[in-house]
Amino acid sequence: MTASLHRLGVGPAAGLYYTNDSQREARPDRRDEYYAKDGDGVWWSSGGTVVRHGAAIDAASFRDLCAGYHPGTGKALVRGAGAGHWAGQDCTLTPGKSVSVLWMAGTPEQRAAIEAAHRAAVERALAFVAAEGLVTVRTGAGGVERHRPSDLIVGRFDHYTTREGDPNIHTHCVFINVAGSPKNTGAGRYKSQTHLTIEVEQLYSYQVCVGAAYRAALAEDLHRRFGLRYREAGRGQWEIAGPPEALLANFSKRSEQILDYAGAGATPAQREVAALATRRGKHELPTGAELEARWREELAACALDPWDAAHHPEFDPALAIAAARAAEREPPFDPPEIPGDSPVARAASALFRHQSVVTRKDLLQRALEFAGLQGLGVGVVEAELAGMEQDGTLLPLAAAEMVPGASACWTSPGIAASEAAMLRAADRPLERTWITPEAVAMAVAQDDRLSPEQADAVRHAAGPDGVALLQAGAGTGKTTTAAVLVAAAHNSGLRVIGLAPSWVAADELARSTGIPAQAIARWRHDRARATRSEAECHTDVAALDRDTLVLVDEAGMVGSRDLEAVLSAAQIAGAKVVLIGDRRQLASVAGASALRAVAEVVGRSAALGEVRRQTVDWQRAASVVMARGDAEAGLRAYAAEHQVELVSGIEAARGRVITAWTEQRARHGGDVLIVTRRNADAAALNARARAVLRAEGQLGPDLITPPARDREDRIVPLALAVGDHLRFGESLSHLKLRNGSRARVEAIVAEPDGGARLRLALEDDRVIEVTWAELRRVPRFGRRPVHPKVVHAYAGTTYAAQGRTCSAAVMYLGSGTDAREIYVGLTRHRHEARVVVERDRLDALCRQRQADPRMPATNTMILERLFREARSYREKANVVDYAADRVGFVRDGVLGLPERVAAGIDVGRAMRAAQALREAAAWLGIEHVIVPAWRLIDAYGRRLSRAPAPAVRRLVARLARHLGRPDPERGRERGIER
Repeated sequence: MTASLHRLGVGPAAGLYYTNDSQREARPDRRDEYYAKDGDGVWWSSGGTVVRHGAAIDAASFRDLCAGYHPGTGKALVRGAGAGHWAGQDCTLTPGKSVSVLWMAGTPEQRAAIEAAHRAAVERALAFVAAEGLVTVRTGAGGVERHRPSDLIVGRFDHYTTREGDPNIHTHCVFINVAGSPKNTGAGRYKSQTHLTIEVEQLYSYQVCVGAAYRAALAEDLHRRFGLRYREAGRGQWEIAGPPEALLANFSKRSEQILDYAGAGATPAQREVAALATRRGKHELPTGAELEARWREELAACALDPWDAAHHPEFDPALAIAAARAAEREPPFDPPEIPGDSPVARAASALFRHQSVVTRKDLLQRALEFAGLQGLGVGVVEAELAGMEQDGTLLPLAAAEMVPGASACWTSPGIAASEAAMLRAADRPLERTWITPEAVAMAVAQDDRLSPEQADAVRHAAGPDGVALLQAGAGTGKTTTAAVLVAAAHNSGLRVIGLAPSWVAADELARSTGIPAQAIARWRHDRARATRSEAECHTDVAALDRDTLVLVDEAGMVGSRDLEAVLSAAQIAGAKVVLIGDRRQLASVAGASALRAVAEVVGRSAALGEVRRQTVDWQRAASVVMARGDAEAGLRAYAAEHQVELVSGIEAARGRVITAWTEQRARHGGDVLIVTRRNADAAALNARARAVLRAEGQLGPDLITPPARDREDRIVPLALAVGDHLRFGESLSHLKLRNGSRARVEAIVAEPDGGARLRLALEDDRVIEVTWAELRRVPRFGRRPVHPKVVHAYAGTTYAAQGRTCSAAVMYLGSGTDAREIYVGLTRHRHEARVVVERDRLDALCRQRQADPRMPATNTMILERLFREARSYREKANVVDYAADRVGFVRDGVLGLPERVAAGIDVGRAMRAAQALREAAAWLGIEHVIVPAWRLIDAYGRRLSRAPAPAVRRLVARLARHLGRPDPERGRERGIER
């Protein structure tokens, strides 16, 4: 139940699929004559320049437009018309299987009503595409200017069955590669053209959102007609509540074929390739009355009336399970950003938990998904969104480029105020001396492991600023540097405490520096309770005073609300804060890029760039370039050294991971990590690793298989044997276990009541004996006890791996990746790292945009697609990024939209140029230089958008000469980040 996209071929032949085949997915009683009368499709047109909206499609006219010709005159409508002209883009809209099953089992009146609801939903989805400007045309020199077309032409073809003869309502919406030219925008060679070719990149970007709009419109119509209720079906989709999964599976033979071919967890691109590979002709399938009879037989075998089940949704077990899970879910520390159960309120609150700025695409998609579950339509979402903008619940930050009068992204008043407070609390330059120079000199002299770069970093962090930054790349000796800084603080009589975004990072900080440390969430919780006595507060990590140094480790993973709480508390108490982290490793799970925002306010920061972890020269070089932001170059280095393997098939690729892991353990001992992205991959690799260890005699037989909760909070059986390595997924305060703590099973003793006791050797050298029930979290707020959250610990995700060091590592890429994950996965090891890539996923992505997707991709194409993913660096936006007056925003939290930029300017490159100028000015010692990118564009025009680096260098050189300072490009201070 989604919007699937398929690129058509070229010329009039591309239209044959829709106009010539007499065995398409027609209604059962019309399969033999489908398209015999010129295709039986319907035109959809937003401008009516070539075809009439709602008119029947003539086969010859459709083929003419696929070739770029006017169907009435035969003249070319666009440049390049003819046999080589790209025909267009197919967007197929399909409801959930439950809708098609109800249609199949319904009376003629019910079928007609469902078909009408589906057609209306398709109409609404196409209107959504047009309104959001998802299909555009280009004009201007080099086609740099994008516009909404004056006429969008779409051919609609309704189909009703699959190639296995199962009921499957769906509509092919063919966006013709001919669109009306925008009015009053033509210039030069575009001036005389009435039509232009289309661009569909935004349609691909909004693919899921378009599907959500279709589903919301359909859900609203079906609820109005039949009073239906809906249940979640995964990935933001819904099914009609009542009909059981077994019934739907009985009429999903085609889906089962594709699943068998592509495998569980296949990507949409892989499923598309599988669909083509398993497709067969329709002439073998029954038609008309024969097909209707088959459906009746299959329905009778199920012994269930789908309509009766749909009218009694209260008996659907999926709804009961969802309600029970919701009741057991503990409320988060921070309340929902926008209270309420309406679609936009729920969507915005869910998104704001992970980002401070929500984009139009994300908010619309999530709100439409919630609306569909509630039986509400697109109009409800649009009206609620407009209302929230009007009453100030959502603050618009930028105007949507292709939607006049609409916003491209939003934040909330609370988030904006929190971020402004965070930046105010971070702006504490030259406040006072906490750590004396003599104490620093003594601590540096006492540690002979310290390099000059690390010593400079200690001196910078110990300076008079109230907030200092230590930006340390992976493997650059951050732990050693932090330990020396702690020694210097102790020499000055300061109390030092540690904070980190996770308990694992906090415990590691405590072990490496000898200071008390907490997870920030726990620290905030303790401060919020405010029930301790004054005596307890003086000994508690939560308490801060003027003689306190706060070290925040893994600061790049700290969200803005958490960092605001720490910095504001430190400012009020007069304590000093040192933020230690790497902006290029994994981003915070919570909102915004808080460390980046603070770094831009503070200006200067110590930077550790000399990699010490890797022992092989080329691997150290790869780590350096990845730390500088070029994960693609690092991955290419591993590929050049033949450390990247392409393996076809998920099972084969996982098998190769375990083989490489076994080979590395033979060379480096047991200290070898398996790193992956998805929890499902980690679970599958853990099972394979256990089988290998058992064959080697390092793992005993499974003695118990108690129920446990996995990484995705599902209840699963967990086989346990002596020798197993386990990871705890939540903190257990009664056992002093942290979320992420690891243990080895030393013994399992059966008890008379059927239970078992476990002896566990923990990472902190403790040995505990507990029953399985004692590993459950202590329930709060009157909730029922839940099963322990424990998993095997041989393979883990990149989030679990960040902060860890090992002898060797195997990174498994079985799903899409990005620069951050590549950087983390390839910098954990000291001696060796290997990358195993599941090839079929990338092969499917390469084929997806080809004219003939049946042609396999070469290994070179596969690797280039992988490198393209490795250069994808997603950084969460901060509210301050959109402030027209940054100083004003930091001072009072007031936002103002930036001035609009002239068409043709590359705003992204101009913003990067402005940031480079600001950092260079900070290096020169200027405390405040505010140069909005828009002003910079006005000053330097197109030279800046085309070649920003030379323009910025000239600006910086002129500024340096004006101030009587040396040019920073000629003499860069070692260890200080510009």
